[in-house]
Amino acid sequence: MKTNFATPEASSPLFFKTTRSACAVALLISLAACGGGGGGGGGGFAGFPAAGGGNPPASDPPAASTPVTFSGTAASGLPLVGTVTVKDAKGVTKTVALVDGNYNIDVSGMTAPFVFRAEGTVGGERTVIHSAATAADANGTINITPLTDLVVANIAGRLAEQYFDGGEFASLTADELKAESDGLKAKLLPVLLALGVDASIDLLRTAFTPLSSALDKALDVLRVSVDPATNVATITNIVTQQQIADDLAVKAAAETSTTPLSGDGMGTAADDITLIRKVLSDFVGKFANGLPAPAELLPLMTDGSNPATGTYGFRSSDLNAAQFAGDAASDPSLVGASFTDVVIQRINYTIDANNTSPRAYVEFTHKDKNGVAFSNNQGMQIVKGTDGTWRLRGDGRVLDINPHIHATKEKATGCVSSSLQFAIQDTNTGNSGNVASVVVTGPGLPAGGLRHMRPSGGGDWPIQGSPNNNYYYLTSNCSGLSTAGLSDSAIAAISATPEYTFTAYESDGSTVAKFSGFDIVYKHRFHGRPMTLAEAAAATYPGFSTTPVLASYAGGSDFAVSATDLNPGFAAEFFLNLASGPSAGAQDRADVAPSAAGTASKTFNLPAQGSVVFRNMYVSTYDANWRELALRDQN
Repeated sequence: MKTNFATPEASSPLFFKTTRSACAVALLISLAACGGGGGGGGGGFAGFPAAGGGNPPASDPPAASTPVTFSGTAASGLPLVGTVTVKDAKGVTKTVALVDGNYNIDVSGMTAPFVFRAEGTVGGERTVIHSAATAADANGTINITPLTDLVVANIAGRLAEQYFDGGEFASLTADELKAESDGLKAKLLPVLLALGVDASIDLLRTAFTPLSSALDKALDVLRVSVDPATNVATITNIVTQQQIADDLAVKAAAETSTTPLSGDGMGTAADDITLIRKVLSDFVGKFANGLPAPAELLPLMTDGSNPATGTYGFRSSDLNAAQFAGDAASDPSLVGASFTDVVIQRINYTIDANNTSPRAYVEFTHKDKNGVAFSNNQGMQIVKGTDGTWRLRGDGRVLDINPHIHATKEKATGCVSSSLQFAIQDTNTGNSGNVASVVVTGPGLPAGGLRHMRPSGGGDWPIQGSPNNNYYYLTSNCSGLSTAGLSDSAIAAISATPEYTFTAYESDGSTVAKFSGFDIVYKHRFHGRPMTLAEAAAATYPGFSTTPVLASYAGGSDFAVSATDLNPGFAAEFFLNLASGPSAGAQDRADVAPSAAGTASKTFNLPAQGSVVFRNMYVSTYDANWRELALRDQN
């Protein structure tokens, strides 16, 4: 599969997209819980006092010391990659790494009660969630999910993160945990039952295995978001779009009767969730032993001429089914690969003028046979045909939209910059020739957005007023580079997962362009905000050397690049460009899986150029939030 990451100087129509979009930070619910126990009040562990308790009299022999542990799963729809930190009633902390989303932590000698924090990434997106336990839970299961985070927030009356940081939970009791957990379960129970979850589930203590337990289907359809300004949480069923609000300031015992989320409309959702995931596994399964013929992939895709596949034809990043299948079937990074971190963003069963067949919207990561991530893809639609089979529809877009967050270091000077790049291309003008410009709006951009103009010669659409540039530099310490002049505090204030809107306009600049009667408007959400200048300066960039040196290369022979300091979990990107005139020259790019030591190499052989007027190249890697870190050279 060709990755769809744009390059600093060029981008091309490629396979899947990076960095998912959706809405403003609604965390995917991981219906964790935890099995037994609960009962009674605080108390310390055997041999260890509870908060406020006294030590045994000096004349008594010390109690036998036995290990006291907690274990469980940290997940937010998918297993969390990162760490779990437990904080006790006296502020003492201990941190352990998660393994496949699971943790086991020894709290011997610490003082109950406890609050837990799991932090890291879920599918490349920064995630911080919490849970809690009292002495009664010792040596048991305590899971950490968005639901347990909501339980803790209801006890605190504010964000669970603030409760953990403040350490004001010495008086936390098992009765409080039970009341808020039971209250939350009552609000969700009809949906849980409709998806086959047992009515006896304990939202704090029932052990579960992500992606393989009965709870997994509930994880896929429930979302929780919290407005920090109002301290009101919203729980959404992504199938029915029904929502209920939860005021964190109101304890469960004081709540008036709340209408729970309905289980209506969930009829086939439980089975369909399995089938939706299966489409992706079936597609990548075609590459298990090598590259398939394109014709082998087409039955897994919608066909507008065949009603059995539903009412939608296939289109993805402006590629039709045959083009998409051809690109995929020539991509060696798909051989033995997997599609992981599958998140179902929405399932729409409502049939109307805007949704003529049941559709699911999914996000996933493409990893090669060695587990190296090549792309993170959002917006893929999967459609249910009249034959009951789900098939890939693509993202439905008639433009190729490929946004990036960059931090760039110049090899010659060591200066750095932080930027946004909204790479836009139109590979098929037959379905979007009416589009003259695309305006991008969102955090950190001018109030009127950035207008990108259709180029006369094709390729990337430059920002209006620039002949060939689609980079928007937010800040830099590079001499002579024009930037937006954003301060570090202004950049830091951008939301953790900023969303941007792409609106296409006709030649008058004010009429929104349409395709088949629908506005051409797309959205994209990043997994991390842009870097501040301080963060960009402190980041770890790749290093590289070349043979021959860049300044002497004019094409017609090999140009070898060796890179170091790459993130071994992500494919590195190599780019080389030789310009022999305003619109003449040659360039090439490649995505290469690094070694476990973070090294990779690539040999280019560009056509000979009679006279080179400008050369530039870069090697880039990605951080855990899919932000690109590039070392650039030019002369």
